[in-house]
Amino acid sequence: MSPYFELTPHQARKIAAEVGRAVGTWRRAAAKIGLTQAEIARMASAFEHEDLKAARALA
Repeated sequence: MSPYFELTPHQARKIAAEVGRAVGTWRRAAAKIGLTQAEIARMASAFEHEDLKAARALA
């Protein structure tokens, strides 16, 4: 997909790693703004999946 966005593979990996790091902190951010543990648990599948693991592995 990187050519579609006019990115080199290196740029695409760097961006994916950065996004992975940012999204990886979502539970802390959710708790900080006052979401309950039940609300956080309901949202987990939107943030915790194989694509995120792959992006975080690039960091």
